[in-house]
Amino acid sequence: MAMTCRELWQEVSNYIEGTIAPDLLGEVEAHLAYCRFCSAVVDGVRNVVVLVADERVFELPIGFGERLKKRLENEF
Repeated sequence: MAMTCRELWQEVSNYIEGTIAPDLLGEVEAHLAYCRFCSAVVDGVRNVVVLVADERVFELPIGFGERLKKRLENEF
């Protein structure tokens, strides 16, 4: 049976860190070969990891925090 998106999401960290079980690696890569959504998720997580690991600090635009808070309140 092919790996589902939900199963892949549970392995994203292991996949990106290179610690995924060898028997799952092939399944993850096969799934990523046809699922654009999961490929985007993996790319996004990888980008976040790179950004967090980057020690540079940058200023957020004025009012960003307040806009983010309001948007989150409206979403949830």
